[in-house]
Amino acid sequence: MVKTTRRPMFLSVLIVLFVIGSLSNNRFFVSALIDCTFGDPVLGNQQCVQAYRSGSVCNENGFCSNPFRSGCLRQVLSSDESFVRLRACNSDDDPGAEDRGECVAGDYEEIRMLSQDWEAPMMTSWIMQIILSEVLGVPTTLETSQPNSEASMNFYDPDLRFSYSNDTYDYDAIRTSIEHGSCADIRKKNEKQGWYRSCADVMPEAWNGQNSNIEEYVKDGIIEPSTGSGGVAKFSWYIPKFAAEKHFYVLSHYGMKEGTDLEVRRRLAELFLRPRKWKFFCDEVSPDNCASPFYDEEGRLIAARAPEDESEEGLFFKAGLYHGHFSASEENDCDANPTTCTGHIASPPCTWTNYVVPQLHYLGIPVWSSGTSTAAGNYKYGEMVGIYHAANYTRSNVLLYWYTPDPTVQEYMGTDAEFTPIFLPQATVECTENRITEKQRCSKNPDDWIGEEAGSCDSESFAVQKLVVSNMYNRTYGNDKASRSPAYRFIKGFRLSDLQLEFIYRRWYAKGIDRWNYDNREAVCSWVGDNIDILKDFIPDTFPRSIRKSEYGSPILITASAVAAIAIVLVVTTSLMTFHYRHKRVMVYAQPVFLYMLLFGALSLSIGAFLSSLPPSAATCILEEWFVMVGYSFVLVPLIVKVAAINVLFQSAAKFKRVQIAHKKLYKTIGAIIGLVVVFLTIWSIVDPFTKTSRKYLTGETNTHGGEIVEMYFTCSSKKPIWQIILFVYVFLLIIAATVLAVQTRKVKQEFNESIRLGHVVYTHFLIELLLVLVWILGPDHLRTLTANDAAAIKSYLLSANILIILAVYFYPKLVSARKQDDYRGSISSISGADFGSFMQQPRSSLRFDFRASSCESAGFIRGSSDGLHGGSSSNRSSEMFGRNDADKKILAIPNGREVIVDDDHDGHGVDENDKDNENPDAPSNAKAQRRSSIRVGEKAGTNGFSNTDRTVLSQGAEE
Repeated sequence: MVKTTRRPMFLSVLIVLFVIGSLSNNRFFVSALIDCTFGDPVLGNQQCVQAYRSGSVCNENGFCSNPFRSGCLRQVLSSDESFVRLRACNSDDDPGAEDRGECVAGDYEEIRMLSQDWEAPMMTSWIMQIILSEVLGVPTTLETSQPNSEASMNFYDPDLRFSYSNDTYDYDAIRTSIEHGSCADIRKKNEKQGWYRSCADVMPEAWNGQNSNIEEYVKDGIIEPSTGSGGVAKFSWYIPKFAAEKHFYVLSHYGMKEGTDLEVRRRLAELFLRPRKWKFFCDEVSPDNCASPFYDEEGRLIAARAPEDESEEGLFFKAGLYHGHFSASEENDCDANPTTCTGHIASPPCTWTNYVVPQLHYLGIPVWSSGTSTAAGNYKYGEMVGIYHAANYTRSNVLLYWYTPDPTVQEYMGTDAEFTPIFLPQATVECTENRITEKQRCSKNPDDWIGEEAGSCDSESFAVQKLVVSNMYNRTYGNDKASRSPAYRFIKGFRLSDLQLEFIYRRWYAKGIDRWNYDNREAVCSWVGDNIDILKDFIPDTFPRSIRKSEYGSPILITASAVAAIAIVLVVTTSLMTFHYRHKRVMVYAQPVFLYMLLFGALSLSIGAFLSSLPPSAATCILEEWFVMVGYSFVLVPLIVKVAAINVLFQSAAKFKRVQIAHKKLYKTIGAIIGLVVVFLTIWSIVDPFTKTSRKYLTGETNTHGGEIVEMYFTCSSKKPIWQIILFVYVFLLIIAATVLAVQTRKVKQEFNESIRLGHVVYTHFLIELLLVLVWILGPDHLRTLTANDAAAIKSYLLSANILIILAVYFYPKLVSARKQDDYRGSISSISGADFGSFMQQPRSSLRFDFRASSCESAGFIRGSSDGLHGGSSSNRSSEMFGRNDADKKILAIPNGREVIVDDDHDGHGVDENDKDNENPDAPSNAKAQRRSSIRVGEKAGTNGFSNTDRTVLSQGAEE
């Protein structure tokens, strides 16, 4: 870059223009910046403000920054409070942009648009980016279709870069958006993997030469059917006005049609010479190879120096350094080639709506394009602009195929180099239907370039189309109304006429400060500010919306927190009291270890209830589900296992069966089930964590912009509902299991029978869980009948209520009974009696229970022993019936020789050689009137029921 010499205390406004041509795919880069002195109070920020406008600062690299980097409307409409807010941040912003106050987080999914490689879609995309980012809060970026990380067309680019796209119609970028769902993920992959793949959701402009491609991509489901962009465009053959005034015969195809005398051919060959590149001029024309400045006969500077690199060698024009040259080539030599010589026409890229070859062929106009970008002699976009600039500077005749609307046309409007169209046969429907396709235009076979004569008429005016990726509709309407982005409807509805676009072009070129970086941005921003009322018509109803964040501290939640805290205190208090009364008979029969497990589960549930009432966060959300699910497991699983064990004991005894139940086995069962729960929770937390998620709903209130106010709140949820469904199913299965066991144990002896209380607990769990499912369905993740605050509060209330009911129904009666009882240091040893089956069917009034020695007396009884295994002394009646004293603690002999085996030595073998000397020879032998059954529960020392049991042996005998 060449800079001007800085004048102290004065604004430097000389613009240095770089137009780097001869790059692939019809694009070129431009760079022009106002230089400044970083840190200088006058030649630094102050100079940038004077050159551009307020907001521009002098960067460390010595150039003025973009004054619009925080937004356009807040600059041009600063008096209107509606537009002073910051723009939405986008993925092109550096990570610190939001922290520096240059932008704010967007409210919707980011939209990425192709900038394409000519000015019309560039200006259009900038206008849409401004409205989307600043009015609607939609993050928006522009795709340049090139891997060069230095390239940018972002309106808010802090360095004011203006990079022409690498492709005219990048359909692959739209296909990428389809394949990856959106452009956000693919851009992250580009950065992570170090490779580049273009991606876009919108193509702002598609001209009629793309009709066949559009139909194909619509059919393949890549894009939606095209919609009009608002502009009307047309291609024509043009010459400068100064050439038309001297050679008026070329203003019609009739005047340029070749005759039999070849005079027209010679005339055109001499009139329209070939443009020469910088290197060619220095090598072939300049006498000293441009070692010194070269001036033409009119005193005009043609070349200031030789090109310095390959990028300059291929230029046709570079302001201040090389101003172009036209000369005859072999193609122009009609003396050597009288029937094949041609004049020159600059033909644009084959991807454009280009019908030059069919027109010149069938209309008999002896001109040909000499570009090098394709076999058909096409030129690149930047080359054609340079050729016209060179023709104007050197006052050379030039013929080119160009279009409107275009800023180059506007630049020369009103001058003697004004674009003047050439009349060709008028376009018809038949002609347009017989046009050559892009595939034919870009073919290497010359026969394909010609096409049909019926398609050789003048180019017709046509409505410019706009293309949108096919999944954008579902990405928009797949969200609820409150979260739905306005981008789709705005983009589909936005229109910009060619007259409006031409006005922007004229303002752009008239600015004269920094044409390729600041002037274009200033022109677009000023136009948007002046026409904001027109642009508002394209904004969807109820937009722009304003977000009102719901405070997570409403009275209903505060109350829920208080109730949950009370539940926690009560659980802790109950736990302490249970431990204190652990030696009471009611606690011993209820198994204190299992009670502790149940209380731990209740504590977990109450903590989960408390967390549910707190503001959501990544930590509280995950912990809430862990505490709730683990809590349910510890409340229901130990209860089910314990009751199941009791049920097995008594049902087996009734059928005179032997059953062994190891206490370790019970603990292992509980541990295995809870272990599976922990594994499930771990997988859930890793794969699809239950975390903080934002939710929105429409309030129906109107904001100052005329849009609707959206209430935004946060809740805990996962991406997929299957995890929550599994949790509900798991809890319901536990409830069903508990229900079945409660019914089966309803006839077990009262000291072991918890069917009534268990029924109450199960019924409570069932109702609470049913209500929790209902809240989940009506909550913000599904039907959205309940707000997040209401759903969280109700969930907390229900969990707390569940705990309070468990304490009241299951624990409170035990604690009341425990206060009235003395300490009990025994444990259950045996149950015996008449036929157990008939015993279970006896009326409760016919049974007599005596728990002073952990025994039950009636027609049958519970027998205790004085050691740690059986605890306490049995009744005298028990000793008389069995013919021995409890202190013997060995074996009970039955008169008919059948035995009730007591495995007092816990060797697992009942009566063995070690027990033979314990047989009682004095036991009664003639009891015939009554059949008895004896059930023995062998234990090691301990007072906690089944605790530390190796196994339980049930054996039965009969006495007749």
